[in-house]
Amino acid sequence: RQIAEGNATMSAWAKSVRTFLGRYLLEEHGGYKSATCTVHMAVDVEKSKGDPDRNVAIKIMNEPEQFKHELELRLRSLSLLKSGDDIEKDMNRFDGKHVVPLLRYHEEEYEGEYYQCLVMLKGERNLDEIIRYEGIAGSDINAIIFFAVDMAQALQHLHSREQHKVIHGDFKPRNIVQINGDYKLIDFDASVAIGHEMTGKFSSGYLPPEVAQVIFRVKESLRYLQQHQKELQKKYQEAVANGYYGDNERAELKVVDGKIKQTGENEKPRIVKRRKVDNLEHIEPPSASASEDKSVADVKIDIWSYGVVMYQMLTGQDLFNCDGDDNLKDDQEQGNLTNWEDIADDKLDLVLKDCIDPRGLQDSAKELLRQCLSTKDKRPESFSNLLHNSSFLNRENSQLQKIDDTQHDIKEGVQEVMVQVHDLNKKLDMTYKLVSETQTQLENVSRSVNKILLNSDAPKLMYIIPDDHSFTDWINLKPLVGKKVKIIFICPVTLSVPRDGKNKPMGYTMTMPKDWVKKYGPALKASLD
Repeated sequence: RQIAEGNATMSAWAKSVRTFLGRYLLEEHGGYKSATCTVHMAVDVEKSKGDPDRNVAIKIMNEPEQFKHELELRLRSLSLLKSGDDIEKDMNRFDGKHVVPLLRYHEEEYEGEYYQCLVMLKGERNLDEIIRYEGIAGSDINAIIFFAVDMAQALQHLHSREQHKVIHGDFKPRNIVQINGDYKLIDFDASVAIGHEMTGKFSSGYLPPEVAQVIFRVKESLRYLQQHQKELQKKYQEAVANGYYGDNERAELKVVDGKIKQTGENEKPRIVKRRKVDNLEHIEPPSASASEDKSVADVKIDIWSYGVVMYQMLTGQDLFNCDGDDNLKDDQEQGNLTNWEDIADDKLDLVLKDCIDPRGLQDSAKELLRQCLSTKDKRPESFSNLLHNSSFLNRENSQLQKIDDTQHDIKEGVQEVMVQVHDLNKKLDMTYKLVSETQTQLENVSRSVNKILLNSDAPKLMYIIPDDHSFTDWINLKPLVGKKVKIIFICPVTLSVPRDGKNKPMGYTMTMPKDWVKKYGPALKASLD
């Protein structure tokens, strides 16, 4: 360790041992894995302990195209950067208030594997964890409103800025993290410029109906629907005959009946084929026209996704049943989404149901959900309109604005304190180094003194007398207290006392404090006896 501390090259090597990419010490807990990436929480050993950029999240991406897409979308320019370079804040395209900025990226081979990964600040937790484990969803009205406004402004930031004009495309709780109390967006591999074709990456549990209809191709022929209806009726009758209720079959029949009604009697039958969707086999008619095969990026896609997340925040419940990757669990859920018209009243009844003091905001919260979770033609045109017109989000002349301002001031204060702590840690490191060096020097001196004292030539015999020679009682030590005394060393060879020209004993004068005599007096007395 001492060798490593004394040599910069050796120190860098010592820090890099057992790390990822030679600089990141991966944590055992806190990461996750999906179909498209693996995320690890880590410590950047090249940063000092007080550095705010020391704790990071590393997103290792499986698809090169998605890696390049997110990198180019997040940064203003790649021409001045290379793998492993620190990225200045102004090189990030989006405001750090709303989006977790990139610290650096890596595109390199390490221990025989080729990695493409993004490195960003580590979040304290994501919104999915907050909803499931912290108990604020459906109950903590202040936290819910703070989140609602914070995220609406973040999405507005992506949509409205002249240099941005992009949608997030995969807005969901796992892609929202909390850092120093603020909610920020992550994961932009599904993001795309407004008006451009959507990417192939999505979480179907947060897609709007118009996009789901394209993806799942649910414009089935009447003949296919009727055939499927007969099969479900048969399964239902068999279930009842065997003593079961047949709830699943009855629910699927309800969905199919609705589709038959919507399709109408005049649609021509089409051939049915199968394909894979979200790792589930999905029965569908042949491809529709080219325009029906594509979804174009629109701000209303993010508005719908925002509504789904707000439903979770306001009720503590999921709007749809999803799997571990936030995709719709089965064909029934896909049908519920693709045939969506308006949010049902029974779902709205759950809004703020467990909130002790909702402050009369249930109605405005329900209206917010009705606006976001409606068909595309009924949804607001932008988050600017939503923030201005929604009484749930509009905080002008309210206490919430004051709270937000206070929180902002507190955050700025915390950031200033963090900078001071960082500087203090640097000074402490320097102090620790100086103390260590001083300690080493003292140890050397101590060893030298011990050697001198062990040497037989050094004086070891001594006695103490009052400086004025007034000492008469050799048993009573009180006359020594507070007086000047003389310490006299005796020659160990001749056992004689060194004297001056006037034949007076030569020695060293000092004062005997009471505490010193009290502590060492018994030993002196014993030696005199």
